[in-house]
Amino acid sequence: MRINLSRRFTLSIGGILIIGLLAFLVADRRSSDTLIEEMALGEARKLSAAVLDQLHTSMRLGGGRAENRAVIERMKGIAGIEEIRVMHGDAVDAQYGMEHDEMPQDPLDRLALKGTASAGIERSDKGYRVARHVMPVFLTEDCRSCHVGKAGSVPGAISISVSLKDYEAIISTHNRRFVVWGGGILLAILLAVLLLVHRRFLYPLDKLREGAEALSEGRLDYRLALKTGDETQAVADAFDRMADSLHKATSSMKDVSEKYSRLVNTAADAILLRDLETRKFIEANPAASALLGYSREELLEMSPADLYAPEVLEEYRKAVTRWISVGKGYLHGLMVRRKDGSIVPVELAASILELEGRKYIQEIWRDVSERKGFEEKINTHVQELEETVKKRTAELNRSLRELVEAYGRLKISEQKLIQSAKLVSLGEMGAGIAHELNSPLAGILSITEVLMGRMSKEDPNYRLLDKIRDAAVRSKYIILDVLTYSRPTKAGFAPMFLNEAIRATLTIFTSEIKARSIEIIEDFDPELPKVFGNKGQVMEVVLNILKNGRDAMGGSGRVFISTRAVTEEKDRYSVAEFRDIGPGIADDVRDKIFDPFFTTKEKGGGHNIGLGLSISQSIIKEHGGRIEAENHPSGGAVFRIYLPVYKEA
Repeated sequence: MRINLSRRFTLSIGGILIIGLLAFLVADRRSSDTLIEEMALGEARKLSAAVLDQLHTSMRLGGGRAENRAVIERMKGIAGIEEIRVMHGDAVDAQYGMEHDEMPQDPLDRLALKGTASAGIERSDKGYRVARHVMPVFLTEDCRSCHVGKAGSVPGAISISVSLKDYEAIISTHNRRFVVWGGGILLAILLAVLLLVHRRFLYPLDKLREGAEALSEGRLDYRLALKTGDETQAVADAFDRMADSLHKATSSMKDVSEKYSRLVNTAADAILLRDLETRKFIEANPAASALLGYSREELLEMSPADLYAPEVLEEYRKAVTRWISVGKGYLHGLMVRRKDGSIVPVELAASILELEGRKYIQEIWRDVSERKGFEEKINTHVQELEETVKKRTAELNRSLRELVEAYGRLKISEQKLIQSAKLVSLGEMGAGIAHELNSPLAGILSITEVLMGRMSKEDPNYRLLDKIRDAAVRSKYIILDVLTYSRPTKAGFAPMFLNEAIRATLTIFTSEIKARSIEIIEDFDPELPKVFGNKGQVMEVVLNILKNGRDAMGGSGRVFISTRAVTEEKDRYSVAEFRDIGPGIADDVRDKIFDPFFTTKEKGGGHNIGLGLSISQSIIKEHGGRIEAENHPSGGAVFRIYLPVYKEA
């Protein structure tokens, strides 16, 4: 049987109060008993001393045994004295004779005759308690005139018993009053506590229960609005905030559900949901009806065997088995039958869903009929592009061969004349190549990017287009490098700080530094004077040198960068020095590293055609400076850039 919270509080609090009252009553009773026992024992000790004093006085005045008995009888008349006895020891019995009522009767008597006082609480024959004290009587010098024995011996003892009957009556009355008053107080406290608990705890709990039931029934606008001024109000406020959150979340979910429904219903792709157990479609969007020609009701009565062409049905079933294990998948080249019997090529993206313990498969079909035509156009353009690239490549190879032959012949002549002729040849060649290749490359890039944007990344042709785009981009950058080398310009020249250009380049190079564990050690002169130049071109030179150092070190290591100002004859220069810890520059290539198209690395990868240092040298010369390269004594290559200090007018 379930007991409600109010009864539990009543029983619990009442039980605690009753137990506390009983415990206090027991403790009070024990305390009272101990008190009256101590008082009675103290009174018994005092009376024992008084009796001894009376007997001693009687014996000094010559009173005999009869007088002594009279004294004892008078003392017994005192209220509260239950019994007075006098015990004689062996010496007194031998001197005066033995009497039965003066013989020791219990261990307390015998202990007192041995010289030890004792006391205790006993119960009388009538049922009430008695405090008894037994006191030994010691023989003094003035007693030896009448009694035989040594001074200090024990000729007898006095036993006095004091009744506790009157004390017990007082305690009993006190206990009854305590029970009556305690019970009344207990009842008043119980009622006050119950009233307080009901108003401050049970009532708010009932309100919380009503609120919880309201929320469970869907009444999300229900609010408690309790004002108790304590923790209960805090709980009620938290409940109201929770209800607000639930109301907002429910509204948000409803809004999301409506948006999702609109998204599915307005999607251009056909979306169908199928139960894997019944193998029937259970939902289809309008695009599916438009694609297949069936109404939604007709589609919900169909299975994959009714829609997929027989030649792809088995492939589809195997794919579904695979998707169930991995959760999703894709399938290309599927054929589905329309209501009119025609075949439509589609791509399928599938996802496995689990709702309320049942598994479903969501299929998204994309009509690729138009893409077939695009693929034919792409193939045609690719063929034309390949032919154009072959022709232009052949022309470029012929030009390069002619250039190499000319370079070999001119190498015998003066180095400066060779370099000048080389610049002229490259300028003419760069201009011709740029005009011949820029336009078809721009067309190739535009067409390729448009085609890639219209197809899925999972399409097999996507990778072919991606390769075509990469090849075109590489060709574009090769042309830019050749033009930069052959036609350096002084556009954009302005006073600038070499330190700032280097730091800006390092910012660009940050991803390489982190990815390849390259440590940059800087030692910049903060007072380095300005130079006059194009900051972007100087940054390009710095970047080329850093990339050469990175490649020489195998992708990881340290690069030391320092700047300083130097004076040569009458000219001042701002110098930047770059030192890596790679293998250095081989002796047989030291004179060739600034030659165009010369590289010690494998050609054909990205922009690596051997123009980086040649372009850098052209840029620095255009700035009126020079670039040097040598090996460091401790290992590694050292590149230095000398730029003239800017002279302000």
